[in-house]
Amino acid sequence: MHKHIPIRRPRTARIGYRAGLFAVPVLVVGALAHRAGMISEIELLPIMAFGFALGAVAVVASLIALVSLWEKGGVGWSAAVRGVIYGGIALVPLSFGLYGLLAYPRLADISTDIENPPMLVDYDRPEPSEADRQLQREAYSDLVPRRFRVLPEELHNAARQVVERNGWTVTSQTPPDLRGVPSRIQAEVRTLLFGFTDYIAIRVEPDPFGARLDVRSASLVGEHDLGANAERIRIFQEDLDAVLLEAFGALEPISEDEEAPPPPPELPLLSEVPYEERLGPPPLPVVKPAPGEQETDGELIDPLEEFPEDLREIYVDEPAEG
Repeated sequence: MHKHIPIRRPRTARIGYRAGLFAVPVLVVGALAHRAGMISEIELLPIMAFGFALGAVAVVASLIALVSLWEKGGVGWSAAVRGVIYGGIALVPLSFGLYGLLAYPRLADISTDIENPPMLVDYDRPEPSEADRQLQREAYSDLVPRRFRVLPEELHNAARQVVERNGWTVTSQTPPDLRGVPSRIQAEVRTLLFGFTDYIAIRVEPDPFGARLDVRSASLVGEHDLGANAERIRIFQEDLDAVLLEAFGALEPISEDEEAPPPPPELPLLSEVPYEERLGPPPLPVVKPAPGEQETDGELIDPLEEFPEDLREIYVDEPAEG
């Protein structure tokens, strides 16, 4: 008789392969359903957690299987390797998220004007606290208001062009129609992988040098943006510089400590006496002289007194009849 030696097949290899095989489709289907509007962002979160859990199980189980196969032999190398690969792909977004949690501060609302950020319409989350503002000053000191030597209308049109080039959806806008009144653009931005919605607001207002630009980017879900809002503002500023370069050429930069140009001098006064005093009191109403009378130095005289008696009656009007 021939003795058959049983072939060793680690169960962890099969578990890792199957978990990895389902991890990526779960994440992909969840992202597509969210982008299609079939589920909300809150409903997407447990689907993401389930997909990441499957990826973690796949990687851990497959690694255990590989160690066991290396030490004791058997079959299942292919399933274990594929389990590591599939699970690793599913865990790539999670690894970027963990890196963002450690590398960036816990903020979800970033603005170049910390004290007076641009307004966001339909944004129900509370404004950043003083602690959050101080944290932004320390973490993102490069995000400050920017001034340009162009008209506010020109800067507004350039900002709108950047928004359209990036494919952001404009949801609210205040055009630069009124002189001296800031204009604004608000748009929705979808994140790359899972399509979470963020808001970005651009404000353009008159400045002594020309126009001033402020940008605000805020997340609608979560307390940590993983550095996405600050990076979005930087990308917008770079794209805006490119648009302005195409339209106006190289613009002379404005340093932060540069003083504003002096206002134009006032025109000299024609008289040192105030305008109200020069007018004097309002004139008295004029009384129309009666027929046959003439006003001279405030006294009414009869113009017929200079005529002789025999001629005066010729110029006297006859009284009206009836």
